[in-house]
Amino acid sequence: MLKIAVVGTGIIGISHLEMMEKTDSCSLCALCDVNEAQVRELAKEKNVPYFTDYKEIPSSVDVDAVILNLPHFLHCEATVFFLEHGVHVLVEKPMANTVEECDKMIEAAEKSGKKLAVGHIQRFFPTTQFVIDKAKSGELGRLCMYSETRSVNYFAETRPKWFLSKEKAGGGIMMNFGAHAFDKIFSVFGLQDVEVASSVANIKNGADIEGQAQFIAKLSDNVSAAVTFCGYSAGSYDVSYYFEKGIIRVSDTCTVYEENGSVTEADCSEYPEFPMLWQLEEFCKYVNGEKSMCPDGHYGRAVIKAVEQVYEKSAN
Repeated sequence: MLKIAVVGTGIIGISHLEMMEKTDSCSLCALCDVNEAQVRELAKEKNVPYFTDYKEIPSSVDVDAVILNLPHFLHCEATVFFLEHGVHVLVEKPMANTVEECDKMIEAAEKSGKKLAVGHIQRFFPTTQFVIDKAKSGELGRLCMYSETRSVNYFAETRPKWFLSKEKAGGGIMMNFGAHAFDKIFSVFGLQDVEVASSVANIKNGADIEGQAQFIAKLSDNVSAAVTFCGYSAGSYDVSYYFEKGIIRVSDTCTVYEENGSVTEADCSEYPEFPMLWQLEEFCKYVNGEKSMCPDGHYGRAVIKAVEQVYEKSAN
């Protein structure tokens, strides 16, 4: 059983803790957060030691792996630290703010011989797995296009302020949601280089991050993806996968439209109920050298490379 420390006890960190209680693959050995009052109470509840400085963890507790739930600009620094101290790492997406940072993280993993994984949670959604399996089956013919539209209030008061700083978050709605979009694209269409045309801007306020983004990505074999993000008002979320013989539309569920006119709601009950639990168990397999669908550092880097292209093409 892997002994795992959780660094960062915000919403995502709490979700990881809840899932750890549902598996025998790992156990919690320590908590860390800069909010001492919060982490102290949580550590008391979980009966584990706590820290306000993650650098104290390797020398203080018996730890095999760490889950990092930190602001994006800290991903590289913290990941490299733990890898260099012999600790496996699962870092939340996006892997880092730049490809250069990703390269440092990959190098640290290779030098240490420890495992580096990236928490691209949406590949573990039952709906995503349904599309992957449907594409593999060939029932709907060749998969040729992907589209996604998402409208949210990205500047809501409830969003942590570091998300609104380009230096800390690496970008705005494109960095945050674009990493999810490229993960879904690569999960279904396969990991590959892409060519993009894009527009990224902010017309709402003086924040130095973008509030809107659109891109078209050309993949291999004349396959394409079109994605639109609007961060000015809550509204919609829709993902569609276009096949030769039908369409799969994804929201909370999957709806399959076939060329014969039939429309059916997909049964996704065969897939694990809790995506984060599935991810956690796949991470444990990855660390133990077993076959795993957990994305590694090279995959995480490919996502950041694609996101960087969107920013670069928009600036040209």
